[in-house]
Amino acid sequence: ADTMASLASVPSQLGSARALSRSRVSTRARARVPAPRGRFAAATRAAAVSVQDARELLFGDSATEHVYLDVRTAKEFGEQHAVGAVNIPVADMTPNGPQPLPGFVAAVNERFPGRSQKFIVGCLSGARSEKAVELLRADGWPAANLLDLTGGFRKYNQEFTPDGKPRAKPGVWKDSGPITWTDS
Repeated sequence: ADTMASLASVPSQLGSARALSRSRVSTRARARVPAPRGRFAAATRAAAVSVQDARELLFGDSATEHVYLDVRTAKEFGEQHAVGAVNIPVADMTPNGPQPLPGFVAAVNERFPGRSQKFIVGCLSGARSEKAVELLRADGWPAANLLDLTGGFRKYNQEFTPDGKPRAKPGVWKDSGPITWTDS
């Protein structure tokens, strides 16, 4: 009888253990992430720029002195890139994922001495450009000179052609099927 009573309490013990486990996880999830310290105490993130604003800065009537810094691999860049873009890869794609290229910051500094150039930094989807901005900020590039392209070249390419012209949007033209000619 004692064994049956103790077995009957197992579901309630499991339930309370799960609740306790959930509360511990959610407490940890809410824990504040500490801010960077030391050399990286300054903010390393750049302001985000939408593809529409990037297009305006690069090709619009009010085009500024921004350069599109494409940090994808040379192979990706060779397949398609924005007109006037400069390619300096921040990582090499390997079977183990992207591996940082140690000469990235030096290559940027060599090509654009003085840290005065304004960039729109982009990769395929946004992860590598974020890392590139962190590296440039850690090297002393002003945050005001670095804009991180939201969504990367993939998003840009969905909206615009490489020379900044808007792409036709699906659904703009009604598709009634194939065009047929009739003699009437």
